[in-house]
Amino acid sequence: MHPPKIFISATSGDLGSVRQIVKEALLTINCHPIEQTNFEPDARTVENMLRGKISGCQALIHIVGMRYGAEPDAASLPPGTPRRSYTQLEYHIGRQLQEQRGDDHFRVYTFICPEDFPFDEEPDTEPQEKRNLQLAHRSRLFDDPHLREKPKNCEDLRVRILALQEQVLALKQEQAAVKTEVIKNRHLGLKAFAVLLLLLGGIYGGIHYLKRGQSTLQHGQEKLIAAAQPLDGPALRARLTESSERTLQRELAVADQEKNSNTRQRLREAAKAAHATRLTRIGDLANRLSELFAAGQASPVLVEMLRILDTEGVDAALAYEEKQRPNLLESIKAAQQMDKERYRASLQPILKAAQFQATKGDSAAARASYQEILALEPDWPEAIDAFAWFLCDASIQSKNHGSQRAALADAETMLTLATRRQSLAPEDPLALRLLSCASDQAADVLILRRQPGDAEKALAHYRRGLEIWEKLHTAHPDSAQAARDVSISLNKLGEFLALRRQPGDPEKALAHYQRSLEISENLLSAHPDSAEAARDVSVCLIKLGDFLANRGQPGDAEKALVQFQRGLEISENLLSTHPDSAEAARDVSVFLNKLGDFLSRRGQPGDAEKALTHYQRDLEISEKLLTTHPDSAQAVRDVSISLGRLGDFLTNRSQPGDAERALAHYQRSLEVTEKLLATNPDSAQATRDLAVSHYKLAAFAECQGDLVGKTKHHRACYDILALRIANGVTFDPPVMKLFEELKQEFGGK
Repeated sequence: MHPPKIFISATSGDLGSVRQIVKEALLTINCHPIEQTNFEPDARTVENMLRGKISGCQALIHIVGMRYGAEPDAASLPPGTPRRSYTQLEYHIGRQLQEQRGDDHFRVYTFICPEDFPFDEEPDTEPQEKRNLQLAHRSRLFDDPHLREKPKNCEDLRVRILALQEQVLALKQEQAAVKTEVIKNRHLGLKAFAVLLLLLGGIYGGIHYLKRGQSTLQHGQEKLIAAAQPLDGPALRARLTESSERTLQRELAVADQEKNSNTRQRLREAAKAAHATRLTRIGDLANRLSELFAAGQASPVLVEMLRILDTEGVDAALAYEEKQRPNLLESIKAAQQMDKERYRASLQPILKAAQFQATKGDSAAARASYQEILALEPDWPEAIDAFAWFLCDASIQSKNHGSQRAALADAETMLTLATRRQSLAPEDPLALRLLSCASDQAADVLILRRQPGDAEKALAHYRRGLEIWEKLHTAHPDSAQAARDVSISLNKLGEFLALRRQPGDPEKALAHYQRSLEISENLLSAHPDSAEAARDVSVCLIKLGDFLANRGQPGDAEKALVQFQRGLEISENLLSTHPDSAEAARDVSVFLNKLGDFLSRRGQPGDAEKALTHYQRDLEISEKLLTTHPDSAQAVRDVSISLGRLGDFLTNRSQPGDAERALAHYQRSLEVTEKLLATNPDSAQATRDLAVSHYKLAAFAECQGDLVGKTKHHRACYDILALRIANGVTFDPPVMKLFEELKQEFGGK
């Protein structure tokens, strides 16, 4: 069977290297990539040529960048023809073929690259008119109900192409089905009719009708419809039983001819025992044969066995079946697998609709669709993957902004699905990656819940996740993503051990942090221009710096300061290279906070002034991000945290004018968090932030001797938390401890 042909549609000016990556990925999953890079001047000739090339394929991959690309001469186009680039024309031809042939015979996979995708350097700057046409095309694709994906970078796109392997298998089977359909239609009627005649009238009648050929086909098909019922399990069982009964009667007749009574009795008992043994085998055999015929497998084995049954009897037929059983079982398995693939293909539109619902934010509908699909086809890898990653996103959302109970339920369901997925393909990298992510997510939620036994479960999950990441990294030593996954997993395990602080935990945590940093440093050395690699190093520096600052052994403070300063330097460089990146700006803000906190605690001469400078710049960056992204909950929260830190610093410093400025910061933080909760009333995180704002104002009032203000804000803090906790929300341990303290004062009021 020839591999499926897949047409690659992408502009060369900005996605030339991407085309090559896609070609290599397609070859990896045994596909034949087809592309067209040069065009003739006559648009009509080009369209016919493209249609011919794409029509000969089984799928089209449309990769959408920001570049419009080459287009036909407007003078060569018929009047009223919409203006399209060649790449857009390829996409529309593909969609037409998909509608004409159906998803089972032609598919269009659309990948829309985000604006920050690492595009190739363009050979020229396109006119704004062309840019606008491409933006309009992208907009239409986003509004189109057909499924599309947004790869973050080239590696992400390559992984997504490799993930099409299951669908490629279906394409190969459909390709084979198309080639054999004509032959099957020509011969199925004659073959089935012949088998019926074998069942009803013996082998010779079947051969006779086969020789009569095409002249009797129509008449034979009519008889097939009328006489199809005898081919079911009960009919075959009855036929086999009848044959066994005839054999029994013949053997009993032979026994009756014996003159010796003991011999007669022995032969009779032997005949009856043989008949009983045959009957125990007949039921299973009849079911197997009926399954085989129901699957359309009127094979030579079946025909020969029925012939032997008619001419030699049931024992010979059963003996033949025993010998041919492996072939029969393989035929049944192949037929069942084909049925399964066709069944899954029929479920594809529902799966795509579920993914589209998830993309559009209709989580309830997407969840229900995924559950319905897996109830029908529980071992479908593609559906398991889609639902599991959906549950991962839902668990993270609930963990940050909703109920920990919901977060844990989704994480555990994801883990169950990932375990099943890995059992279906134990060495599949995609299955292993899913299982490791599921283990990490379950551990993350258990750490927050902190019920008895949660720590042990979380540790087991983290270790299992790291073990899988290490296995994948060993199998793919040149994969940057595999190395990065190991680094992230080491940091998670390090954080867990640093917080648990059982004997030996700090030493293990430090080893994990150091190895994670080493892996990230190696990746940055190998990819010095990678913003992701640089950011990973900065994250490792934060975690190692925090650990050292909190451990407090001799020399740790100096080492921690070095980590924070280097991390800030890396983040500053990223921000200067990507001045419009909110992530880069936020990273700088995080390091400014870390340095401010460190210097405030250290308290050496000049540290306070440096800390204040860091806090003020942090607030400046956060305010700028909020101005740029006014609808971002994260930006609002960052401003609130920056205001709170600056208020704390000024309250503790207690220089003239500090109290007034601190109060202004606390009050604005309260105002910001109130608006955030009003916008996101179901967010546990927003609830927590508002409660903390009230608590900080209560602490400030106490410092100023304002006991009325202290009580007022404590009461507000308690009421906010009590309402959500009564509805089943669980907050992190420090906030729950605060709530219990306030409950002693306000719980009965």
